[in-house]
Amino acid sequence: MKKILALVLALMLVFSLCACDKGGGTTNPTSAPTAAPTPGGSEPAPAASGKAYPNCNADGSINLDTIAHYDAEYDYSKNPKYKVAYLVANSGPLYEQSADAYEHWAPLFNMEWAGFISANGDSDMFLTNLQTAIDQGVKAFILDPDSTIFPAVVNLLNQYPDVAWMSQMSPPRDGETGDNVPVGGNLINNYVGFDNTEAGRQVTRVLIDWKNRTYPDVPWSEVGFLMVDYTLSPPLHERNIGSHEVWIEAGGLEENFFVADTVSTGMTMQGGLDAIGPVVSSNSKIKYWLCNGMFDDMAQAAASIFDQQGLTETSCVADFGGSALQMQWDAGQQDAYRYAIFTAQNLYAEPIIGAVYAFLNGWATPDSIWPSWVKWDDHGTDGHTYSQLRLPTEPLVYETYKHYLEWTDMYAHADAYPYSQDGISIDDYSPFVSEVPADYKQP
Repeated sequence: MKKILALVLALMLVFSLCACDKGGGTTNPTSAPTAAPTPGGSEPAPAASGKAYPNCNADGSINLDTIAHYDAEYDYSKNPKYKVAYLVANSGPLYEQSADAYEHWAPLFNMEWAGFISANGDSDMFLTNLQTAIDQGVKAFILDPDSTIFPAVVNLLNQYPDVAWMSQMSPPRDGETGDNVPVGGNLINNYVGFDNTEAGRQVTRVLIDWKNRTYPDVPWSEVGFLMVDYTLSPPLHERNIGSHEVWIEAGGLEENFFVADTVSTGMTMQGGLDAIGPVVSSNSKIKYWLCNGMFDDMAQAAASIFDQQGLTETSCVADFGGSALQMQWDAGQQDAYRYAIFTAQNLYAEPIIGAVYAFLNGWATPDSIWPSWVKWDDHGTDGHTYSQLRLPTEPLVYETYKHYLEWTDMYAHADAYPYSQDGISIDDYSPFVSEVPADYKQP
């Protein structure tokens, strides 16, 4: 069961940033950290532009909150070229999209792409693959093992201090349990990603806004809220908690908050249909529905159920995801699945591979990077100060989704989306979260 939950969490947590003074409003350190020397013992040479560091402060000093983001004005070719590989427990569309993003960023960071390697669900094979890649000279890794073997992964990596790594799909934790221990254990490295409770809040705010604009005169007593959940996974269940909080604050009724738990049906499209259908059909008195679909397959299942019940016009589904919604819109299909809270894969991958690059160049250590994002009650043990960088999200809306997606291409120097960049400015969106959440600071 632990391995199943770990894989579930890995698959669901993804759905799957600038020159000096382009930070996103976080506190910027003004002095360089005490960092490990670069391989060979040399300091990073100033680039042709005169910058010693990417995304430096105005006075030229290192900015540890932005060091991992790509800087088009910095000459990465002046630094050593490292091999980078992405190793996963299992392959699948989400992992493959991530691999494409890392392969895209590698040459921009002056790195050599060493490949995407799956262990096909075999944890022993994952460790073997990691050892083989190290033996072949790979120094930079993005690692997504079954989360239960993170301690074994770290034990192996500790034998190679010249190797650097980050994970993507789930926070790297030690598996410890007990009072005051975070879900999944203590952090054993930094994490880039999302807060699931806040994800639930974000999705629900979009849904509430749709109701208030589309049916402002409909009383809350006539509106139902449907939350798709997987209650055996505490991180995923946090989305339920965030949704419920915003629903009640907005005036929604407790008795009109319904949960479709997919634990017994499975988190597949069919599982979603099987879990959602009975909830809607057994509450036929409700004609107006808001639904947090949790992720794309479940959101599409909810929209299908509402369509079968003749409720498309009076229902709104949103989720934390969006890749399927983009494809649905591209195919000319619009239904009750109307919104998604989204981060493009290239924006997700950028600070992760950039952090590994910063470690290898001695610009930062795992304990010094992203200092504004060290959470007071969840930063590892034994004096470690691991950070949890949050990624910016954007509501995907039919009228503007092409604009946002093409902006991500413009920012990432990529060609992932087939739309036009006419009328798009690099300043239309930001690759940074502008404010560190209040819960990062000790109350």
